[in-house]
Amino acid sequence: MSKSTLNTLSTIFGLIAGGSSLLGSTGLINHQIAGTIGGLATALLGYLVQQPATVEQPQTSALQK
Repeated sequence: MSKSTLNTLSTIFGLIAGGSSLLGSTGLINHQIAGTIGGLATALLGYLVQQPATVEQPQTSALQK
């Protein structure tokens, strides 16, 4: 996966984990559901941060040819 894709996915899963924790602690959603969602998002985030990023090749435009 490219570095930008890894960064985007990591941001999304981090927001999901943090958001579910916040919603669960304020009582807006069930604590068990918040814990499950947060745990899954954190596990996926942990997996993603261990993945090596592929080198992105710069795109050449028609003007450079």
